[in-house]
Amino acid sequence: MLSLSIPLVTTLLLGSTQVQKALAFIECSVLNYGAVADNKTDLGPALTKAWQECVIPQVTTTVASDVLLYVPAGNYLLESTVTFDDAANWNLHIAGDIFLPFNPSLTGTMLTFENCENILLNGPGAIYGNGYRYRPGGDLTLYPSRPRLIRFQNCNDCEITAVTLYDAPMFHVTVIGNSNEAHDMSIIASHIGETDGFDMSGNNNYVHDVTVEVCYECVTVKTPTNGFVAERITCRYTGGCNIGSFGSGTTGVDVQNVYYSDVTISNSDAGVMIKSYPNCAGTVKNITYTGFTLSAAAYPIYISAFWEGGTTDTGTLQISDVTFENFQGTGTPTRPAVLLDCNKATPCKDITFSDIVLSDTKANSFANACGSGLSGLSGC
Repeated sequence: MLSLSIPLVTTLLLGSTQVQKALAFIECSVLNYGAVADNKTDLGPALTKAWQECVIPQVTTTVASDVLLYVPAGNYLLESTVTFDDAANWNLHIAGDIFLPFNPSLTGTMLTFENCENILLNGPGAIYGNGYRYRPGGDLTLYPSRPRLIRFQNCNDCEITAVTLYDAPMFHVTVIGNSNEAHDMSIIASHIGETDGFDMSGNNNYVHDVTVEVCYECVTVKTPTNGFVAERITCRYTGGCNIGSFGSGTTGVDVQNVYYSDVTISNSDAGVMIKSYPNCAGTVKNITYTGFTLSAAAYPIYISAFWEGGTTDTGTLQISDVTFENFQGTGTPTRPAVLLDCNKATPCKDITFSDIVLSDTKANSFANACGSGLSGLSGC
């Protein structure tokens, strides 16, 4: 009897656990809070109402997927911005397609998560920004305050995955915070200024298995950052994977411990860039780029304190301990494979190269930089 009672108790306990987990799952559909899948009714108020009246009162666990703010299949119009402030432990699940209208007075970020913890944003739906309508003929000045798509502001332990983003009027995904993850998703836009794919800052963030196509920048690190990893990244018709830029006169730049690996970049303005103005100050150090395959990248490897022009060299941005290894492919005939152009007061130091095989480029160019691994680069 004893031998039979043990598996019986185990079965009952497992059954109880399964029932409790099923009961913990809560779905808050926007259709129950005023949303209509007609691509005419503004989705914004329904998102806010469902979050306030259904999601917040029923978050009882730290498993984000236990409570869903759910956008079912269908076409929805989003013509007002939504901010989820002090949000924690829930899932915005987008199964439908969300469309932004063209509205010259629409500004800000369409979906903002602020001061948040453990938020999951996932698909399989999509958000269509209709950005080309805000940039007629490529004019970025006509609507300078045009909207952005998604922003995580002061957020930790959040995740965005499996949602596809199309043509934001301005930036697509901005993440500011610690231990956040973006993965297994695509961004497709217009190759024009201010249409960045992923802009990341904070500590220990992770981007992997993403594709960014026809955006201004692909996966970019901003200040401050301490600990960032990007792996298995595909960039097509973009401005490459960059650090910066740091705006004119920026002081206190602090970017360190950044690692890019297994990146494919094609038909792009750059491969990798560290870019700044000539009057910035701070530190960029311990950066590794490894395993890059480039095809027709205009500036395959580019470090510049003068990216935005200007000849007055007053900056003290210290760039050091940067490693480039295993770069293969092609650049363009009119630009160097490697271009280092650093501040005189704080030359770039310990810039290391290995296994760099890039063709169809001009000769390398070095100014105020030292390191190893390339002919013509002075030792430190």
